[in-house]
Amino acid sequence: MHYELKVLPLPPKSYNFKKTIMKKLLLVFALMANIIGANAQNDAINNETILQLLSEGFSSEEIIGAIENSTERSITYSLDFMRQLKTAGADANLTTYIQKVAKTDFGYEGIMWWNPSDGGKPKKVYRTQFEKESKSMNLGTLALAGAGALLVGSAVSGNKVSDGVAAATTAGAILMMSTGKDVQKLMLPGTTSKIQMTGQNGRYPVFRFYFPKEQTRSFEKTADNWYQIVMASIESPNEFQCIKMDVKEPNKKGKGGRRLFPQNMSYSIAGFEGTNASNRNIIDFEITDINNSTFEVSFPKGLEPGEYVFFYKGGLNSDSFKEHPFGFDFSVK
Repeated sequence: MHYELKVLPLPPKSYNFKKTIMKKLLLVFALMANIIGANAQNDAINNETILQLLSEGFSSEEIIGAIENSTERSITYSLDFMRQLKTAGADANLTTYIQKVAKTDFGYEGIMWWNPSDGGKPKKVYRTQFEKESKSMNLGTLALAGAGALLVGSAVSGNKVSDGVAAATTAGAILMMSTGKDVQKLMLPGTTSKIQMTGQNGRYPVFRFYFPKEQTRSFEKTADNWYQIVMASIESPNEFQCIKMDVKEPNKKGKGGRRLFPQNMSYSIAGFEGTNASNRNIIDFEITDINNSTFEVSFPKGLEPGEYVFFYKGGLNSDSFKEHPFGFDFSVK
């Protein structure tokens, strides 16, 4: 019996290359799914959250990325917490970063609701990321595209993407506003804010705006410090407008509820403008200087029940804001 051994030709190099790329793309999609899934969870960060993440084996870089992109955080720092961090395995980079964050938050950087109706301590008004009002494109889609572009490039080049940068790209959802029409198409997710003002004090809210200034502060534009770049460039609350938003109720399935800028307003590099009918949606407020970096904002005429947002009216002048538009929103009941 005669056997003939045949040697099959090797596949062309282009085939091997395509196969390698496909494997890397599958890995990218798996990473993207993990990122989006994690982003869908409750992203409130506090001391216990940090300790839990450490116990679950997350790296300092990953935890810093989660803190940077949390929409709500309440981190305090003490010698006892420092010891807990050390026991949990935190390195010097993480503990130093947490010290900085705790000092910033406790020092009230940003905007605070100064006279809560429950008589408690001032409450932080957390920033909310705007999404793009479109039937075919939303924050999740934009985030997926942004993370995909970043991760695909790394998969092909072989470079490692840091978890913090990947998370920042996803959570930030780079929108690239370039015109007033882009701004008018922005929306806030949900029909109401996390900050709920009720009763007499809620009708006449008082806020404090904090813009810490450091002469030596210098920022290099990166994926995870866009918020600091924007806030460091603002001098006073005069650079914000308070806008009463229109509310679009969710559909019968309970989906799609959102807050929109009124349609009869226009936006330019100078901020929102409106007709006589829509000017009532641009709410005037008074500013009292506390010091060169602290300002009190009040509404002597009161506020009607509704959904409001403090919006940086010079947003088109800031590349960081154009890529990551946000607002400080609150509700008056």
